[in-house]
Amino acid sequence: MVKPHDHSAIKKTLGEDFNELLDEIAPFVGPRVDVYESDAHLMISADLAGVRKEDLSLKWKNSFLVLEGKIHNEHLKASYKKIRNERFYGSFKREVPVPRNCETGQILATLENGVLLITIPFRNDKDSR
Repeated sequence: MVKPHDHSAIKKTLGEDFNELLDEIAPFVGPRVDVYESDAHLMISADLAGVRKEDLSLKWKNSFLVLEGKIHNEHLKASYKKIRNERFYGSFKREVPVPRNCETGQILATLENGVLLITIPFRNDKDSR
C-alpha cells in the first residue's frame, strides 16, 4: 500500500514516462516550483499565491528541501457556485532535491507577493561539487 505523498513506489513501478507525466501535471496539483543555479547559489522559487506565512513550513529531509503548507480559498463562500477553478487550493507538499554542495545552514527564504524565494549558497570548496 502506498501512503499519501509517497509517490516513490509508484514512480519506480511505472517508470520514467510516468515520471515525466507527473512533472507535466504537477502545476495542476500543487504549487509550481522553479529551480535555478548561479555560480554562488541555488535558488528555488515557488508560486504560493494566497498562502499565509503561518501556514508554510520548510524543513530538510535527507538531501531534499520540503515545502509544506496550505493555501486557503478566501473568496469562496458556501453559497457561491463554482464556474471555473484553475488555481490550486489546499494542502501541498513539494520535495526539492538540493545538491550536497549547498550550505544548508545558510538558507534565506522570503515570501513576497505570493512568491516564495529560497536562496542557498554553495560551499566554496571545489571538492564538494
